[in-house]
Amino acid sequence: MLMMTGLAFFLSASSLPGEPAPAAQPEAKLALGYTVKNRQIDAESAGHCYQPGESVIAWTHITGLATGFVEHVWFRNGEEVARHYLPVSSGRSWRTWSRHTLQAGDYRVQILAPDRKELAVSTFSAKVCE
Repeated sequence: MLMMTGLAFFLSASSLPGEPAPAAQPEAKLALGYTVKNRQIDAESAGHCYQPGESVIAWTHITGLATGFVEHVWFRNGEEVARHYLPVSSGRSWRTWSRHTLQAGDYRVQILAPDRKELAVSTFSAKVCE
């Protein structure tokens, strides 16, 4: 498992509160891309080709969670390569994201709620594109 320094943690992860948004059940939207502008991601299409060496952002919009931390867990070829703890609080809508520099392989990004239930997941491959 990869360990991160405090500075690396703050440079690779962000979390910002949004407007009040009470919800009965937690909801999360996950998107992948390269840049976040005004707390929104410039998401790539589902068939986009990610390449080794690129820095990719996993962005989530979350509502209906209890106060605590959500986790962005990055896996490459079934092995955990990064875990980001991002703060959230109840009664708010949150946009939060983490960043990871890719190596060649098959990736899965999993978003976990404070109670460790899976909120969202995305899979993709990093390879040399033609």
